[in-house]
Amino acid sequence: MNANGIGFGLSACAGCWLAMIAAMASPALAQDGWPYSAWEEEKRPSKSDPGPARSSQDALPPMDAAPGFNDPRAGTAPGSYGNGANYGATDSYGGGSSSFATPPAVERVDLQPLEPAAPPAGGQDRPDGTEGRGDGRGFGAEPAREGFGRTEREVAPPPSGGTADLYSKPGRNGSAWSTATVAEQGRIDPRDEARLFKSLSGAPKSRTLRDLLGPVMAGGASGDGRDAEAAAAAKIDAQLRLGFVEQAAAFPVPQGLNRESSDWAGFALRKAVANAALDRGEDACRDARDIVAVADGLPAKDKDLAIALSGYCGALANTSAAVTLAADVARDRSGFDPAGLAGLEALARGSRPRIPASLQLSPLAYRMLHKAGADPSELVAAVPDAALLAAMPHDATLSAEARIEAAEKSAAAFIAPADLLAKSYGAAPPGADIEAMPSGREADTGNRVLQRANLFTSATRQPTPLRKVRLVRSYLDQSAKVGLSIAALEIMSETVAQIRPVHEIGWFAETAIEALLIGGRIDAARQWLRLAEDADPRGPGALTHWAALVDIADPSRSARRGDSLASLERMALRGDFRPADLHRLATVLDALDYQVPIPLWEAASRTPQPTDGHLPPTGVLSELQQAAKSGEHAKTVLLVASAIGPDGPAGAHMIALGDAIRALKRIGMDREARRLGVEALFLSWPRSAQG
Repeated sequence: MNANGIGFGLSACAGCWLAMIAAMASPALAQDGWPYSAWEEEKRPSKSDPGPARSSQDALPPMDAAPGFNDPRAGTAPGSYGNGANYGATDSYGGGSSSFATPPAVERVDLQPLEPAAPPAGGQDRPDGTEGRGDGRGFGAEPAREGFGRTEREVAPPPSGGTADLYSKPGRNGSAWSTATVAEQGRIDPRDEARLFKSLSGAPKSRTLRDLLGPVMAGGASGDGRDAEAAAAAKIDAQLRLGFVEQAAAFPVPQGLNRESSDWAGFALRKAVANAALDRGEDACRDARDIVAVADGLPAKDKDLAIALSGYCGALANTSAAVTLAADVARDRSGFDPAGLAGLEALARGSRPRIPASLQLSPLAYRMLHKAGADPSELVAAVPDAALLAAMPHDATLSAEARIEAAEKSAAAFIAPADLLAKSYGAAPPGADIEAMPSGREADTGNRVLQRANLFTSATRQPTPLRKVRLVRSYLDQSAKVGLSIAALEIMSETVAQIRPVHEIGWFAETAIEALLIGGRIDAARQWLRLAEDADPRGPGALTHWAALVDIADPSRSARRGDSLASLERMALRGDFRPADLHRLATVLDALDYQVPIPLWEAASRTPQPTDGHLPPTGVLSELQQAAKSGEHAKTVLLVASAIGPDGPAGAHMIALGDAIRALKRIGMDREARRLGVEALFLSWPRSAQG
């Protein structure tokens, strides 16, 4: 049958494509390799006996009228994850439109007496006679103090052994908050769990939230029954939508599901997408035939994914008939993913596709376009969804340059950890001898991606401080132009910590403080603050406002001391803060239990409190307060992420930001509460034109 014949048949019979694709998976055609001839050799898992018939309310309507994957509420359309993905629900809380009463007027309170200054907690000589870190990184706090902005695997274990304290453990500040802690203290009612996972609309622009969500996103859902299945479905959708692709690939399908059911197919389909993102083709296609066999009962978007999966698996097995059939079926379906259709047609015709920069890519579309011969640089320059962003930096089929660009995009979206970006830079091909140049500014021509990689590696290797700081500054300046500021500062933190603060490079103090603050090296940042008092070319006190932000990040400092807030008062009275930023500062200080100086409150109260920013639906903040009060840690984390929203702390509504910080403090996660506060303030913090 030719392509035109297939197309005519499809228009005449909406379900014919299922029978035809299933026929292609028959033993006769399986020898040709689609999806894998090994399927016929493997022992197939036994299919569960169908359970008793469910009530009409639980029945899954067929075809396009079906509700979202494993959503017991009939009529709910499936949502999307990431950028342009075709699956995953993001239903938010009910209760009507969001509305909050006008915030109460600012209340004048008398300042409490300042407490005496506490001695520095870090940087002391160790019992073994070594000074400071003693690990070759130069200045900085003990590893247990350096958790801000770093993933758990980046923080070295404390000298005394045990677990490094990136997270606060409930009931005992200073030790790790591990996955086991979440499992033990974080069980959630399945109905609440499903609702909360659906409320997470995208990967949050926050390293703190990413780190907090990691343990909560691990594993499957607990419990049995229909509610537990719905929670599991919502969780695997959220894993893909937020870029936790390894977790989605390893997700355990709930036991007892019949392999001939659409519920089982929904889980298998999402695991296949995750495996395709990770370029594990055999794993992605292992269940493809069974998925296609029941695709007629899937929601419309899932049905589209099943079609794309059948074409992808056919292409891997070099079965042109399967690819052509999938392309013809996709062409006749309204609303089919444009990138997926382009991939299917390119494979069917044997043509090399051109990829516009605005094209939104899903994992299956990316793999098909890549196999069809699309330019890897065009694919990386397109708009990948979160699941693909998590996987692309690891794609061994890409060139080193393309992997660097993918790692930069993923790190900028707070999906890939910063250390992956540093590792990608280290794999860059040799470029111009930047170290032989007077400064990094001579490298401002040519390929920008490789320039940043060469600047980074040159800065890390340069032994001369005067040249090293110029290379660091050049790299950070170039990274800021492409929205990579936070990740760039984080991976430069270790290099900056190796530079001794001396008067000759006093102009570099502000940049050093930024990098060390984001990298969690609090004591090293304080050393540069002390240098700036004498050596900063702007004069004494020019950087004292950074001391306040460093104090906010430091959990060892008493929140009620307030000894670094005087400079903020002066700046507020001078108008150095924009009104919205001043309100955000007052919100963070109040949430962290600082005695906010009255002049700061008065300066903020001169303008109305901003009403923009992400505000969760009505009832979420009340539920957050109750979860924190009850010590429900995993539920609190999910509610904090829902309250803050996908734009991170800097894009959250003032009320949501303050309540999220208070909730984390209440469950003993003071360190994470402070990190969230710093993230809310950092990008808009006043900076000088120099440094």
